[in-house]
Amino acid sequence: MGFKRKMMKTMMPTEFGAISGLFHAGIFSLQSRAIETFGRSVFKETIFPNIKKAIDKMPDLGIDPVAGDDVESFMRRFIEVLKSSMLVENAFLRKKSEKEYIFTLVDCFMASSAHRIAGSNGICPMAMVTAAMVEKYMGKTVNPEISELTPVGSITKLNIE
Repeated sequence: MGFKRKMMKTMMPTEFGAISGLFHAGIFSLQSRAIETFGRSVFKETIFPNIKKAIDKMPDLGIDPVAGDDVESFMRRFIEVLKSSMLVENAFLRKKSEKEYIFTLVDCFMASSAHRIAGSNGICPMAMVTAAMVEKYMGKTVNPEISELTPVGSITKLNIE
């Protein structure tokens, strides 16, 4: 773990981990119920459009839109934003095929507590944001699969068309 991340972990109160775990539990519960009620199309029809609208407000905070010529260059830029946010030590996008990518968060600030409290069934909220951003900025359709949630991060398969 990098020095900057160690400092942040020692500065954050224990309660932060508990609250982030409850936050994740709520998100995973909503995801599960939404998929059960509306099917997986709920991401395309409801969740991603709302995330995309929220992304439009980021410049109000002084955060420029993430740009890229293709999925790989876009994700390289977004991973740098994630790392500078100090939410993750690192992240990777591995291309398995033209339409299949693996998005991995490494040493996520919230994972050790959030995944323990929330359980291990859901799509990582950062993977959902990533998928919505790829759709918004790259004009692609993204279908994330259920994440593998680990004590230190997440691994999410993104099917991109």
